[in-house]
Amino acid sequence: MDVAYRNKNRLIEAGRWADLLALAAGGGGTTGDERRELAHAVAVAAPPALAVAAAELYPDDDHGFMGPLWEVAAQRPWHELAPHLTHPRVRTLVAQTRVMHGEDLRGIVESEIPLRLEPWESAHWDPEWHIPEYHATGCSGSLVWTFPNWLIEDLPGGVPLPAGSAEPVEHPAVAVLEGLNDPHRPIRAAAFRGTAWAAAATGAADRETCRAAEVPFARAYPHLVHLATGEGPYAVPRNTGRALGRLAVWRVLRLMAGDDTVPAFAGRLRCVTWRRPLEHSWTVYLAMEDPDRGISWALSASATD
Repeated sequence: MDVAYRNKNRLIEAGRWADLLALAAGGGGTTGDERRELAHAVAVAAPPALAVAAAELYPDDDHGFMGPLWEVAAQRPWHELAPHLTHPRVRTLVAQTRVMHGEDLRGIVESEIPLRLEPWESAHWDPEWHIPEYHATGCSGSLVWTFPNWLIEDLPGGVPLPAGSAEPVEHPAVAVLEGLNDPHRPIRAAAFRGTAWAAAATGAADRETCRAAEVPFARAYPHLVHLATGEGPYAVPRNTGRALGRLAVWRVLRLMAGDDTVPAFAGRLRCVTWRRPLEHSWTVYLAMEDPDRGISWALSASATD
């Protein structure tokens, strides 16, 4: 191991960001993991130009030390980063991350989805809770996907899921829903002809002992984003960052919406969530109904910590 790498904390304390960036780029005989760790430190604390340069060292690697480097650098406001962003992919993901921090970048960057959070996205999205806070040696914060969490208790106790079943139907969104948490794949999804209540009753395990309630789609949205980052207990590789989670959720919503717009579709969704007895964390149970077409989708995700 290079002496300079062993003394990285001294280099960080001295603000020798250019030297750290050179090591992160492969100088001094450092290994791949060491280079990403050094790039992380630069992306966290160096001036914007060097932080962006660190993020662009590995523009296609979304599993860097503790988190993707483009998400690490994007803790700074867009106006500080924009002049230095040269790689198209990193620029796009930094912009998306800044949107998830609450910035409005419409008309500034081209994007396949809006560069401002829609009202149903921002209603229950809190950047301080839903995006990790990165520091030089790691990160802290960010909730895991768990829905419902305490939500059922916030409602009038929930009710039993009804007996009966819904008719399964083929729909292209099902495979995409099941792939939201690649590579860990803890998700089961299906499409049905019928209501969200019927889809929940058909898709839920232990239906007889579940308690369920109607919820706004906005309450579930943050947990779908977390699910789509690839997070999971002891997940290797690590999650891919909230911007890619948002992009993935929008892609599946577009498939579900068909010819309609995502905002209009999300606005009319009727949703049901349920809780199994003695449930653990890392779960998402959600049925989503499009009342205009009479189609519902049921999603169950569960992983053991």
